[in-house]
Amino acid sequence: ADPEVHPGIQKALAASLAKDGQILESMSLSATRAELRVRNETYGAEPQAIGHVARMATRALPPSVETIVVTPVQKGMALSSVTFRRSDLERMENTNSYDMLPQVAITAAPQDAPGLVRSDAVYPRFQWALTPYAEASIFDPDNPFRLDVGAELSARYEMAPGLVLSGTVRQKVVGNLDDSTRVSNSVVQHVRSDLAEYQKNGDLAIQRLTLAKYGHLSENLYTRVSAGYLERMYAGVSGEVLWAPVDSRLALGIEANWAKQRDFDQHFGLQDYSTVTGHVSAYYDIGKGYTAELDVGRYLAKDWGATIAIDREFENGWSVGAFATFTDMSSDDFGEGSFDKGIRLTIPVAWTTGRPSVNKLKTTIRPLMRDGGARLDIDGRLYETVRTAHTGDLYDSWGRFWR
Repeated sequence: ADPEVHPGIQKALAASLAKDGQILESMSLSATRAELRVRNETYGAEPQAIGHVARMATRALPPSVETIVVTPVQKGMALSSVTFRRSDLERMENTNSYDMLPQVAITAAPQDAPGLVRSDAVYPRFQWALTPYAEASIFDPDNPFRLDVGAELSARYEMAPGLVLSGTVRQKVVGNLDDSTRVSNSVVQHVRSDLAEYQKNGDLAIQRLTLAKYGHLSENLYTRVSAGYLERMYAGVSGEVLWAPVDSRLALGIEANWAKQRDFDQHFGLQDYSTVTGHVSAYYDIGKGYTAELDVGRYLAKDWGATIAIDREFENGWSVGAFATFTDMSSDDFGEGSFDKGIRLTIPVAWTTGRPSVNKLKTTIRPLMRDGGARLDIDGRLYETVRTAHTGDLYDSWGRFWR
């Protein structure tokens, strides 16, 4: 490729993708091959984002470029490489999306591919949003339904690829969660059953404030280290390694955390209780949107056991799942309910607004909040970050490729 032409092409592609809600992080170009490493910040289905990138590339690249590689990137990590022939893209643009799939190669993405040129002004990057929030409390026999509504300010500063400082602050505007008079009767360490005490303090509550580093040990090994105020109840340090080959239905992970309980006001103060917790995890993509997960390890109340879960993600982006946790904590110590279980629900924001969005609303419904089988609620765990651009998820949602 002509070195004088390349920067102009990259700048034009970056501008087109920015209008489409995507970021061209880096690019390589030769006479016959181009690779575009792109961060999707708009489309809930990764194939839809990849399809937009591929079509823009056919219009912007020199006619001699026949091989087009689109590499999705999240949190500085290249997740996979999807390789097309330009002639296939142009010939099959008006066909069914699944007719295109056999013409595509999905492979692991090399982390330091030669010739990649980073786009201008990608890092550092600052983003923020001010949105409403609602938090409900159900199953309280004294008051079956209580609700707070307020404003949530979130901010994210990406200093370098994979290095992210982020935080979320909430301010309650109206509600009655602080009307609860229930006090935990748990006979073990109150690691979750004091939830009502945290819900009563909605004035400029820091939900999260963390510095996280994401990276690779190899093509199939992803890493994460997070430190700070990990969630509304705990601060600490969390580390994770995930083995997840692009074309494997099976992924294996290990996570270790040191956590210290936060003050009820959710500012910067900490309580005395601290613990080491962690799990070994196995994830299996069953197909047709079903994913199974098994986590074995130590929980926040220092009990040992396992959690089994199964989730189903539908073509419209909705996801529903169920989980159950059994530990060495006796049913007498656990209290009412005997063991932890619940239903988790994910709703794509696009479904409520009618506009493309990667954002999702997540909630977990439990009949009771007890202390046994409790885990940290860490944002950005690796499996949920990388799976969207691996073979199983790409195949399941490939129907959106031409949309």
